[in-house]
Amino acid sequence: MAGWRKLLVAGIGALSLVGAGTASVGAHEGGTLLEFDSMTPVGHPPVTQRGIPGGGAAWSIISGSGEVDRQGHVSVTVHGLIVVQAGLNPINTFQVAVSCLTPAGIATNVVSTGAPASKAGDSTINATVALPHPCKHPEVFVGGSPRGSFIWFAMSNAEDED
Repeated sequence: MAGWRKLLVAGIGALSLVGAGTASVGAHEGGTLLEFDSMTPVGHPPVTQRGIPGGGAAWSIISGSGEVDRQGHVSVTVHGLIVVQAGLNPINTFQVAVSCLTPAGIATNVVSTGAPASKAGDSTINATVALPHPCKHPEVFVGGSPRGSFIWFAMSNAEDED
């Protein structure tokens, strides 16, 4: 009887290990696509990045961070994203554009719905976008559509690779 218990316990333990390995593989495959903890504001003169024009003036940012997962869930927080000359943020709503490169190196940009932004330039954007597949070398842009087309005010900084 004791032998059967040992065998049963060993079998359950082995199945648990197999299940844990499967769960970690699934989490990796469906996990984070991009994570960043700093952003660079658009300068003056503004430049176009990946087909997205820069916001018409120089902007500054205190901090910006966020992540994008493989299902297109985007979460970005910015603090102090303002127009330098005005000393404030003139846009009521910030949006996020996720830019992916196709295998041919062509940028595909998808834009989120908006989230409230304060005059101090603070905003948290949580949205879901329809990412292209595959999404190579993603970058995140925070901006808005004050004149109907998306323009960027700050972009994610790539993580340093070890």
